[in-house]
Amino acid sequence: MKLYNISQRAALLSVLTTMLAFNSANAQIPTDSIVADFNEFVRLLEETHPDPYTNYGGKPFFRLEAMDTRFGLIEDSVTSSDELARRITKFLAPLEDGHTNIDMGFSSFFEEREPEMGAPIDFRPISDGVVINSITSEYKDLLGSRLIAIEGIPLKEICTNLAEYRTAENEIGRINLFCFINGLSPNELRKAIPDMRQDSITFQLQTPEGKQMNLTLPLIDKYGSGSNIELSSVELTKPFPSQGNLSYLFVDDKKNTMYFRSSQIISRDALEIMINRGMDVGQYLKRTYMQFNEDDMPNDVNKALAKIPSFSDEFGKMLQVMKKSKSKNLIIDLRGNSGGFTPITLPTLYQLWGDKYLEEAPRFGIKFIQLFSPLYMKKMNITMEQLNAEMQDYGFILGDYIATSEGDYSPEEITDEYRDRMIEEMTSSVKDKLMAQHGKPVYTPEHVYVLINPTTYSAAFHYAFFLWKMGATIVGLPSKQAPNTYMEATPFELPRTNLKGNISNSLQLFMPNDDPRAHQFTPDLMPTYEDYKHYNFDMNTELLFLLDYIKNQE
Repeated sequence: MKLYNISQRAALLSVLTTMLAFNSANAQIPTDSIVADFNEFVRLLEETHPDPYTNYGGKPFFRLEAMDTRFGLIEDSVTSSDELARRITKFLAPLEDGHTNIDMGFSSFFEEREPEMGAPIDFRPISDGVVINSITSEYKDLLGSRLIAIEGIPLKEICTNLAEYRTAENEIGRINLFCFINGLSPNELRKAIPDMRQDSITFQLQTPEGKQMNLTLPLIDKYGSGSNIELSSVELTKPFPSQGNLSYLFVDDKKNTMYFRSSQIISRDALEIMINRGMDVGQYLKRTYMQFNEDDMPNDVNKALAKIPSFSDEFGKMLQVMKKSKSKNLIIDLRGNSGGFTPITLPTLYQLWGDKYLEEAPRFGIKFIQLFSPLYMKKMNITMEQLNAEMQDYGFILGDYIATSEGDYSPEEITDEYRDRMIEEMTSSVKDKLMAQHGKPVYTPEHVYVLINPTTYSAAFHYAFFLWKMGATIVGLPSKQAPNTYMEATPFELPRTNLKGNISNSLQLFMPNDDPRAHQFTPDLMPTYEDYKHYNFDMNTELLFLLDYIKNQE
């Protein structure tokens, strides 16, 4: 079982790499230093990434793209680390890898800067495009209108053009990228609309009534003089009290339907592993503590941990409450969950299905292909000699790959010994409770529903996918993460500019590559435009839609 331990450690460290410090970008840096850092980045990318070439069309085309980027830095005499970060981001776009990136830095956001011009309008993704989510109050009747084009350029073409500058793994990722850029960095639209005017912008819309129309809005400084403009937004209906991470409640008087909210895949379970391995969790512990508590975090780490809930413990308590009421339905809400540490979700599958999960997991068909590189070994804080000792002396060397899948651990039968060993391998603060199940589920409701949206990402998407493989129904919008994609970020820092970022060091294959869902996972139940219209384009449409669906099934 050593391979599982290695992947666990990798997943753990990938959580920490998401906490990147802001990069100061004001100092002028010699162009030759900028170029040297770009060359260093390319070297690290080729050395660390499991496959940096295929999406560029092969190694020759990858190297040509790198050469063009390098020549551009020289020709333009680039002296800014911010500009280097932007050009690296553009260079990475063809890779279509959300876990390989460079920190763009936010120092300029807090400092004096040029006005950022944009229209007083924002959009959000739905199942078949984007709709107006907020707009100047003068045009509030247009809330929910579909965006067809901007300045005559179709939305799909704009999204494709923007994806040449920012990473997107699939179509919903490109749409989500457009909504993010339009709301936060509207000047970037000029990359997709070269002839955009300086003072106004025209949108081609289709209203909820089906009317086609053009709307021209002025370009304003959205964070300066324009911040006082009154905007109207769609409603956010709360059908029951607002819920924080790992909280749960019944949504009906009959206690037939339980709602469980996970806004982040992090809890005491993961933190305990970090600390037990001697890792400095620093501010990460504090941020997690603040997520669950309003008081100041105790200096004593054990006291702080005691006030942070365990993912599997809270989930088990919730199932016990459902068991008492013989509840039929469980809703697991993962919308907006950007991930964390996948292994802490696995015990909940055992709590839901017991030995059935241990039997089915080897049939998930999931494969991970891991590359051993110097940067990866540094992240793991392990030498090749130590790695080979842990992995039965296979004689791995730097540059080797290893492929693992759930099927590697498929038993002929679920024996007590096998079950106990699997539970010992699980990441949970309540392994004693898992052992006490003796292969039986805590409780298995008739129906499990999982809510996702484009920002259900990384470990959160893994969780949704595993639940789906066990028979859960996925509801909502597709995730911007592809099931077949690169994964497990390895951090790096460039020596001259101090730019930081991540490079994927493994490839995950969740589905056959020719399966349409392999690149954009389509939920089993997706609200249509008419459904959004029915719920007045409410920000909680997906949840309201699901609640009504469940009601109609009873």
